[in-house]
This record gives sequence, C-alpha cells and structure tokens, in this order.
Amino acid sequence: MISASQKQVKHWIEARSVVITDVAVDSSFQLVVLGDVVVRSTELDKDLVGELLACSKEIPDLPTLVGHTMCTYDFYKGQGRLDRALCSFSSGKKREYLKRAYDTGTRNTETESSAFAALCGLCGQCFKARVREVVCTALLDRLEGDQIRAPREEVLREYQQRPQRLIAAFVRKHLGLSSPVGNTLFSTN
Repeated sequence: MISASQKQVKHWIEARSVVITDVAVDSSFQLVVLGDVVVRSTELDKDLVGELLACSKEIPDLPTLVGHTMCTYDFYKGQGRLDRALCSFSSGKKREYLKRAYDTGTRNTETESSAFAALCGLCGQCFKARVREVVCTALLDRLEGDQIRAPREEVLREYQQRPQRLIAAFVRKHLGLSSPVGNTLFSTN
C-alpha cells in the first residue's frame, strides 16, 4: 500500500479550476501601524467555503475545488517560478517545494490572499458581516511551467470570469433571484 506522502505529485491542479480557499497558508498578516507591529488573522469562513462549493456544483463546466492558498511576498521567487532572470534554484528544487506545498493542502499561490483575508476579517468584525473568502482561478498547472501556453488575452478574460460566475450565482441564490436572461457572464446554465 502506498501512503499519500509516497505518491508522486504529477500535476498541481488543472488550469482553469476555481479554487475556494479554506486556509490562507500565511497564518497571520503583519503590518506596522504607528511603529507597532499589528497582527491580523487570515482565517476564512469555513461555512462559506462549504456553501460556495455546493453552489459551484450547480454551474456546468466550472471545475471547482477547496484548498489552501499559499500567499507569497513576491510573484517570482516566492512562488518558485523559473521564468525570470537571477533565478537561484533549479527546476528540481522548484518541484520539491511545490510538492511539499501540495502535500500540505496548497492548491493555489498568489501574493494578496493574506492581506485580503485580514482586511475582510477586520471589516467583518466592524460590520458583523460574513465577508471572509478568497476565490481564484488557477492559471496553469505549476508543475508544467510558469507561463500560459494558450492565447494569453483570451485565456485571461475567460479565467477572470470564472470566480465571478461562482460569486454571482452564490449571491443570486441567497437573494432568491434567477439567472439573468441573455447574460452569459453570470449565467449558471
């Protein structure tokens, strides 16, 4: 029997998949306010994660999964990218790094999730609102490379609409509204 840790991760996740973040891997967001370090929680709303995942099942052709989002301090080295000058690690080290992240539940990487989660949490505390969630589209399989291979403008336009479709469907469901007729961006069918 092969344990989960012995399995070879061959793919990160399928490009175009929508990732609903259950945990921002940075456990806190730190900023300096008037010379003092202030720590804000990046914890997300577990109930909202489940509701969004359930809502995604009603939208055709919207592969969706729940996973951790690893927030990094920069777009290149922090995410293990090899496509820029002054790269200080090998593709083998990159694969090893991404495999470790994958084994901990990470399915998405980006640079804003901890700040966004912390800000939403602060707003939620102030207004007693449920506003803590990060939803992204995976641009590519990180183990296959660092660049989109399809026509970039077309892909980016379609990919940016995927989380919007999910959030719009979720809002409509909670407001008791049906899909707008003729609006393909926010249509669930």
